[in-house]
Amino acid sequence: MIDLLASSIVAVFTGLLSGPSAMATPFGIWQRADAQIEARFYPCGDKLCARVTAAKDKTARVRSGTALIQSAAKTGHNMWEGPVLDIDSSRTVAGVITLQGSETLSLKGCTATVFCRIDTWHRVK
Repeated sequence: MIDLLASSIVAVFTGLLSGPSAMATPFGIWQRADAQIEARFYPCGDKLCARVTAAKDKTARVRSGTALIQSAAKTGHNMWEGPVLDIDSSRTVAGVITLQGSETLSLKGCTATVFCRIDTWHRVK
């Protein structure tokens, strides 16, 4: 019985340590995995917002200062939902932002809930 209890306690703590830190936040400068776009993620009231800070591809449809995320509401542990800019089409779509760890987040944008694109972003040091 004590071995089962000890195993359960170890499993709980191992699970807690393997996910994103409770202290991890999406706030800061992030770079899209293709290294073409950087954005600053910041709190706007009790929501999450982001603006493009650099676009390295001169043919990109976005420029520095363009709103990437507009007032995304926290909907779960390390998850926010709200309007996001689809960088390729320059259209605002329904989005889900998920902090996957202290250094990685995913930004999912969907039109009609069936056509979705997921971009991975990495924290800039």
